[in-house]
Amino acid sequence: MEPDPKDAFIEDDEHAEEQPYSDEQMAEEVERYRNIVLSACSSLGNLMPVVKPAGQTDQTSVDGNAMEYVPKDDCLASLKDIKRYIQMDEQGEGKWVLQWLGEWEVLKRDIIPIFTLSVKRLLPNKDKEELSEDDREHLLKLVMICVELFVFLTWNMKTESEDVKVRFTRILQSYKRTFAETQVIACLLSVAVMHLRKNHNSERETMLIKGVLYVFRNILAIPDPLVSPTSAHLSNLEAQDKLLVIMEKELVIDFFLTMLSSADERRFKDLRPILLDTIYYVYYRVPVSVLFEGRAKWFEQSDLKRGNRHANFGGIYALSTGENTIMPVFNAREVLKPFANLFRKPAVVKEPRKVADCPVDYSWRTVDPDVIPILRRTAAVFIESCFNPLFIAMFDDLKVTTSVVNETIPRLLYIAGYFIDISLANSAIDLGCISALVQTHIFGQVMRFTSTYMELKEWPSLEPSMYCIQQIMLALLKMRDTKLGSLSENVLSNLFYDGDALDLFVKLCRAYKPTKMRRQCLEQIARLADTFLHALKVYSETRPSLVVKKRVRRRVKKQTPDNDEKTDPDNATQQPDAAESDEEMAGAEENTQDSPAEAAFEELQVERAFAFSKYENAFAVAPVAVSFSNLLAPPTGIEYVYPMLYRIAVTCKKPHLFFRKRILQRMLLMFNDELTLPHRVEMLDLVCWIFRQYIVVINSPILREMYKPDPLDNKLATECLLTFLSRSSLGTSIEPVITRRILKDLATGDDDDIKPLDTNDKDAANDAENQNINGATDNLSESVGFMDDLDDDFDLDQMLNS
Repeated sequence: MEPDPKDAFIEDDEHAEEQPYSDEQMAEEVERYRNIVLSACSSLGNLMPVVKPAGQTDQTSVDGNAMEYVPKDDCLASLKDIKRYIQMDEQGEGKWVLQWLGEWEVLKRDIIPIFTLSVKRLLPNKDKEELSEDDREHLLKLVMICVELFVFLTWNMKTESEDVKVRFTRILQSYKRTFAETQVIACLLSVAVMHLRKNHNSERETMLIKGVLYVFRNILAIPDPLVSPTSAHLSNLEAQDKLLVIMEKELVIDFFLTMLSSADERRFKDLRPILLDTIYYVYYRVPVSVLFEGRAKWFEQSDLKRGNRHANFGGIYALSTGENTIMPVFNAREVLKPFANLFRKPAVVKEPRKVADCPVDYSWRTVDPDVIPILRRTAAVFIESCFNPLFIAMFDDLKVTTSVVNETIPRLLYIAGYFIDISLANSAIDLGCISALVQTHIFGQVMRFTSTYMELKEWPSLEPSMYCIQQIMLALLKMRDTKLGSLSENVLSNLFYDGDALDLFVKLCRAYKPTKMRRQCLEQIARLADTFLHALKVYSETRPSLVVKKRVRRRVKKQTPDNDEKTDPDNATQQPDAAESDEEMAGAEENTQDSPAEAAFEELQVERAFAFSKYENAFAVAPVAVSFSNLLAPPTGIEYVYPMLYRIAVTCKKPHLFFRKRILQRMLLMFNDELTLPHRVEMLDLVCWIFRQYIVVINSPILREMYKPDPLDNKLATECLLTFLSRSSLGTSIEPVITRRILKDLATGDDDDIKPLDTNDKDAANDAENQNINGATDNLSESVGFMDDLDDDFDLDQMLNS
């Protein structure tokens, strides 16, 4: 019997407390403990020469003799000792036992051979003699202890320190390559199938089945080394693809699909989270687009390819050098470069200080072409046979969940959205296969999870929940014209009737924090907001009498003995005034102060007629403009930010929200002709329109006082901007918001009569748009507006052409 490893560190606890070990003494004790573990590993078995029949070879040969692994008689006791050392190692911080086992390659040299030999002897075979009960029990114990060690050795190190993660990265990757062999995968599957065939399993057999599933999950979760796309075709680098090919060949994927299709059965209740994790890691870092050839065919409304166009504005540009010299420039690229690059450094978006692991990893991996058909077939079978049983069962399990802060729920939401995304991409898939998630009670759970993550500021979990909602919304819109239209109408009517749900989407757009949330999270917010507003607009147009249920607070006087009799009970539930209702409909948060002693607040449930324009105005606020402007900085996000920026600036007529220096700097990057961006032409047209409005304001003292725009301090950028706008027609197709009529009203002091621009009054709009932007001084921050003292008969066109 091996000595207790605890004695290797401390022989006398009391003495150790009084006189701690020095570094040299600790190193000696660690080496002593290392030798004890090595002794247990050496007692497992050895390679022995054997005589093989003619034509039969083995993995290893020495001096021409075939070699076979032969376990020692006491290998079971040694395996138990190793398990005990690992369990003791878990109590520390260094994970030294696991590291030693990895360095010695005990898994590959001893544990896997013992496991495969035991499984082959345990499986029934007519050519073999029937095992005695004692031999069967001994082999079953060997199999179980090997599976337990597989789980221990392949478990991820996410919760460990950074030092431990670095040390174990290569060890875990070597384990993954070791398991990517046909023999061990076939043996693992045989063990699971052998016991799942029974109608009833003992507790030990149930633990064995669960252990096998954990092994598959763990090895799929081990990340491969990151390689460049040009090197991804090398077979020895991507173990994930090799593993998937073997799992497909040995029918392991079909085994998991069969279990997933029966996930709603009671006996699989404890296995559902493991099955979910397995399918999650099969498609981990695999984009939906890779599963279909010709994504544009499946996504008919996709604009991802539109960014390949380069705008060629033509013409000759005059660039001021700042020394009273005008230099002609014949290329749009050259004239746009200066002010597109000047602010590149300040416009860089801040990254989060520390981001927790998120279920969504946008570092998409390169999938081997031979694996794509496997993933495509697996996805099709999963959607048609497994989607509804799995998600209905798991969402039912979550009804009794007390905490939503765990790994299972975000992964569940991500996988749900992922496969809905695949279903929408492939028109051959029946939408009824994903009907589980478009039921009212399940969609309500998803909304509650999102609201809870928002309140708890669980940003990594919020991202997959928003992705799930977005895909459900897209599915509901697509279902409206199908046989599932009644189901879609039911979910949409309940969603749009709930005022709290409408407020949630406004809060999401205002919640972005660059130092706490990933940029991808903001992109998901933008995609969700655009999808939701589009769905709401389409639905409200078909429902002119749409109403919304809101919770509102009303100030009421405290009842006293003097006024109890005067209180009208019918007025106790009267609705708040129109002004308060409009604020609530817009999703604005109430900023109430402590009420006087004689007043109190009561909460009422009221119904209000819904106006889409009022609700849309709730997004036209400074926090949303600042947050979404982060997506203007490369590399990605332009295609998601354009709808919201257009909605704020043009639809809601609030371009002044973009007159902040950091937003202006980010918008200047749109002029860089070297960038190939989706929606570039549309985005550049919108940016030019905003800058034209900005110039009108910056050149009028009255408007500067009203809107308080931030100045552009860079002289060269200002000159380039003015030159480009004076020669380009971009930004002139949209009716201006800040008109000459407003300037005149402000000049005469009629501030109270100022109203938003009537877009039908094109004369007033054209007056403002035809202002001479070439008349600006060298520094806009110090310029005096040239329209300050305009007479009524002043001809702007003449000034522009002079």
